Amino acid sequence: MSRLSFSVATALCAASFLGCPVIGYADAADSNPESSIPNTPGLSAKYLPAYTHIGNGLSWAGHLDSEIFSNFSGGIKQGSEGNIVGQIGAEYDTDKAGLWKGGKFTLSLMGIYSSGIQQNYSGDIQTASNIWAPNAIRFYDAAYRQRWNDWLNTRVGYMDVNYYFDVAANALQLINSSFGMSPTITVNVPGTATYPYSGLGLLVSTHTQNVSNKLAVFQGDPQHQTSAFERGYMALWEGALHWGHKADEDMEDNTDEYGQYEIKIGAWRYQQANPELYGLSPSTAGAYGIVEGNWTLPDERQLGAFLQAGAAPQNFNPVPWYLGVGLRLGHPFADRPDDSISIGMARAWLRPEAVAAGLDVEPASIHHAETSYELTYLAKVTEHINIQPDLQYIQHPSGYYPDALVGILRLHLEFF
Repeated sequence: MSRLSFSVATALCAASFLGCPVIGYADAADSNPESSIPNTPGLSAKYLPAYTHIGNGLSWAGHLDSEIFSNFSGGIKQGSEGNIVGQIGAEYDTDKAGLWKGGKFTLSLMGIYSSGIQQNYSGDIQTASNIWAPNAIRFYDAAYRQRWNDWLNTRVGYMDVNYYFDVAANALQLINSSFGMSPTITVNVPGTATYPYSGLGLLVSTHTQNVSNKLAVFQGDPQHQTSAFERGYMALWEGALHWGHKADEDMEDNTDEYGQYEIKIGAWRYQQANPELYGLSPSTAGAYGIVEGNWTLPDERQLGAFLQAGAAPQNFNPVPWYLGVGLRLGHPFADRPDDSISIGMARAWLRPEAVAAGLDVEPASIHHAETSYELTYLAKVTEHINIQPDLQYIQHPSGYYPDALVGILRLHLEFF
């Protein structure tokens, strides 16, 4: 654990500098109009929802997450490992630069370090930490967005599909990976263009006061980015209804995550002509749905709720069904206005034959579902530092291993 201790110590040292006042910054730049990612603290380092404007159309952002993951009991074995993910990005707004209206270029670089393989401890199929991944340094986002008018946007380049599709905003402070994107997509289709591999894609989005729509196509093997669409593709559509109005809402800055209530329905198709040749999943398809609500409670508390559901019922998919539910309470205590508490349940139904083949065990030994129960608290330390303890109880990890009790302590650093 010496490398882990060094990594955590390095992050804490960085935090001491981030606690100092920052001068010379302009107001934060507007967020992606077609993205569902809210500008809230405590999000995984895969997200860069808010940028700081430097000048002449240029903005930047940086985020580092450092965590210790511990499997206290059950699963495969007890033990701990550490993860660090950092991302730094820049935006160039052509309108602010005095060039043409509606244009925006984005570019970001991501680095990932993990001291061990997390699933070798807890054994879960949904992955308890949403930042665990093999070690890597790569460009994560390289895209161009054009806002044509008040209701139409297009985006093309290398990007994360989960910035724009299957996003439950009230679930994003939970750490289990299933609260980010349904395992009916990510587990069944390893070629999904999402963390840790973004992919080449084209996205078209529209929005009105109460309705938004998005349609996109992404490459089918983002681990080999230069292959473009030679190794299949994934096509997605998502439509949403929005109604009500949140008091602090800015329609111009966040036009895809608006309204007190939201209902989203999405469908996707993964097309793969040579799955055996490339070691990818066969062609498959599915659908998902999300319902969210937001309420203001007495004493300025903010309550958010969400329900997620996913389906990919083909008999060769390891996860045919998914259900996620949860709550997020902001300003939980009178003297902690910037903290939040979140609870959630993520249940992935399993196809015993498909899961057993991966574990090399008999199908009769596989339970029909893995369920994770999570409780997490996000504490704001300074403007740029948040600490997040997290506890998860995982019932039937991968449908095979003993129930696991997992703890995570995460440090969030925002550089700009």
